[in-house]
Amino acid sequence: MRQNWQHWEGALSPEQCDEIIKICRNDCVMQDGTVFRSVDFAPDKSIRDSSIGWTYNSKIKSYVDYYYKEANRNAFNVEASYIPAVQYGEYTEGNFYSWHHDVNWEGDAAFDRKISLVIQLSDPNDYEGGEFQFKNIQTPSGFRTRGSVLAFLSYNEHQVTQVTKGMRRSLVAWVEGPRWR
Repeated sequence: MRQNWQHWEGALSPEQCDEIIKICRNDCVMQDGTVFRSVDFAPDKSIRDSSIGWTYNSKIKSYVDYYYKEANRNAFNVEASYIPAVQYGEYTEGNFYSWHHDVNWEGDAAFDRKISLVIQLSDPNDYEGGEFQFKNIQTPSGFRTRGSVLAFLSYNEHQVTQVTKGMRRSLVAWVEGPRWR
């Protein structure tokens, strides 16, 4: 049976995580991560509440490139190769992202997100809550470990539970390819 995810616990060192945070804090213009409803384009804080920024930094993209290729070779075997801007996220007390998937099934683009990749940048002692969870498949144990990398097929539903204390930092990237068939 094919796997829905690949997980590397603590793959990046604390120093690498600190460097990524520093790069993102310097490169990214942080903005409200609230999702907008597709019907009326009004902000909907019942779906997501966090701060996000975007980077094209080549060092950060090299991490994404390495891990998505490993995951695709090991488990997914999907046609995907384009990495758009990478998202840096900060979740503070009360922030969350409810159940969602990363594919825009209703979009008109000739491509879809195929592989999603999350890098855990925070030390688990720096925050409470903020658990990454899959909806219908087992979530890997150990993903909360700082420097952990998780790659999964973008159509899998997932969420980040509400942060109750501190700050959770993460890096999220997608690898795109021709539309799912």
